[in-house]
Amino acid sequence: MHGWLAFVTALFAVVGAIFVFGAFYGVSYFGLGEQVIIALAVALLVAAGIAAWLLYIALRAQYTRVKTGREALIGAFGVVTTEIKPKGEVRVNGEFWQAAAAKGAAISNGQTVRVVGMEGMFLVVEAAEEKA
Repeated sequence: MHGWLAFVTALFAVVGAIFVFGAFYGVSYFGLGEQVIIALAVALLVAAGIAAWLLYIALRAQYTRVKTGREALIGAFGVVTTEIKPKGEVRVNGEFWQAAAAKGAAISNGQTVRVVGMEGMFLVVEAAEEKA
C-alpha cells in the first residue's frame, strides 16, 4: 500500500513538473493550449501534495508505538472520586479504577493524583503536586 502511494506521489509530481517546464518553454502537449497545460500541472501538483501527505500519515501510523494497558496508565493523571484511605476510586483517562494510595496516606475526594504503579487491577496512586 505504501509503495503504491509513494509511486503515485512521485508520478504526479514528475508529470506536473514536466508540464510546468513545458508550459514555461512553450512546448505544446497533444495540441493543448498553454492555460490548459498549466491547469493540468497545478492539478497534478496538488494531487501529488495530497498523496504525499497521506503517505506521511500512513508511515507515521505504521511506526508509532501503541500505548495501551499498563504503559498508558503509569504516569497518567486522574481525579479521586471516592476518598482513598487507603483504598478508593479514581477516574483516569475517562475510566473509573479502584486505587490504593502509594504510601498508605489518605487522599481526599476531588484531588488530582498521578498513577505510579499497578497491582493486579488496582492502580497505585499518589497525590499530584500542585503547580503554582
